[in-house]
Amino acid sequence: MVEGFIVDENDPPWDTDPLWYDRAESGPAPGPVLECLAWLFLLAVAVVAGLVWLYGVPDRLWRAATRRFLRRRPAGAKRF
Repeated sequence: MVEGFIVDENDPPWDTDPLWYDRAESGPAPGPVLECLAWLFLLAVAVVAGLVWLYGVPDRLWRAATRRFLRRRPAGAKRF
């Protein structure tokens, strides 16, 4: 256990550190292989979240363009 390490509500969310429970418990610290796997897992989660966001971009752009088009006022006779 890390000296002075106390788990409370001010700690970062569990999904930012997959080994949070191993760090909070007494005993040997996680090894380098486990640390590497945890960081690779976080990287995979971030990549999937980015792909999900990217997948929704065309729909968000289309909706924004539609809203803007519908808010436009019809052309007046003075414009022609």
